[in-house]
Amino acid sequence: MSGLLAFLGRNRSLKLLSLFLAIALWLAVGGEERTETNLNISLELLNLPSNLMVTSEVPSSIQVRVSGPRGLIRTLAQSRLTHTLDLAGIKAGPQSFPLGINTFEFPRGVQVTRVQPNPLVLTFTPAITRTLPIEPILLGCPPEGLEVKGIRVKPAKVKVKGPDSELGELKFLPTVPLDLTTLSHSTTLTTDLNFTDLHISMVDHVPILADVDIGPKPLRRTFEDVPVVPQPSSAKLTPPKVTLTVQGPWLQVKNLDTKDLKVSVATGGLSPGRHHLKVQVQLPSGLTLENLSPQTIMARIEK
Repeated sequence: MSGLLAFLGRNRSLKLLSLFLAIALWLAVGGEERTETNLNISLELLNLPSNLMVTSEVPSSIQVRVSGPRGLIRTLAQSRLTHTLDLAGIKAGPQSFPLGINTFEFPRGVQVTRVQPNPLVLTFTPAITRTLPIEPILLGCPPEGLEVKGIRVKPAKVKVKGPDSELGELKFLPTVPLDLTTLSHSTTLTTDLNFTDLHISMVDHVPILADVDIGPKPLRRTFEDVPVVPQPSSAKLTPPKVTLTVQGPWLQVKNLDTKDLKVSVATGGLSPGRHHLKVQVQLPSGLTLENLSPQTIMARIEK
């Protein structure tokens, strides 16, 4: 007993100060105004077996309602909280995970009053992997006068994982729609695979690129009653006009006028009389002659 009294007698002032601080801290925490709020806690799934996948909706976060001292609650609300769910050894089918008030580790003085959802129910489905080609999905058309000459997706194929019921019958993997309405030249677009309403994911996540080749759209036009000019000698032509069809870049052909078409027959060195002459057509660069009617006409040379 004398030893204990001697121990308590040593450093009496420090011991009293420590006791005072402990009581003050207890009074500060215990006497602090209490508050209640909802915390959104991120959900993280770990150790999912490679032969299974989650096919039910997985909430991005768990809502936990807590009460406690205002200072502690404010600190928790400002923190990034995560709840980890270990799926090692999980079996196929619906599985229930209780989320009771003792599931979460909060500082002393903080009480959990409600957890949503509770329990957390997830469905696990056997999964298969397949390597499938990527099919670009196009939305709209390029501006007037242009068209898609070709499109190439890189990579051409990817390996994906999903339920056999969804993945077993797929022939290709569609991209999200590629908007072509503003493309005025060839370009490379960054895209992604469209897995809407499917439980499919890429095994190895790689960027999906689409090389879109944009070029002038060809246009075909027919011009009627195009005058034929005898060169270099004058002659009376029958018929004096022809009909011709040309093809070329859309904008060039659209803006083409009859006066831009040079149609003639060669009358140089011909003797007076009637001659059947081949019609010659000279077109602007970039255009091709698709049809000409008639191809020969009669020229009468006067004496």
